[in-house]
Amino acid sequence: MKFFILILCLLLPFCLSYLIKNTELNWYATSIITLMFGLLVASYLLKNNEKNQYSLRSFIFKRKSGK
Repeated sequence: MKFFILILCLLLPFCLSYLIKNTELNWYATSIITLMFGLLVASYLLKNNEKNQYSLRSFIFKRKSGK
């Protein structure tokens, strides 16, 4: 799942620019796609425990991880 999200982070701007230019995607669809992608990334980060490097809780609350 981590590699899937990293690939999507890399390719999402290019895919959105292609869709906007060639299919004339309106801003409603663009914002919905961006919001859904943000929710996917946030749900992935929330599922990680606090000891992982990409933990959303440790990023927000800036707590030190216990060793």
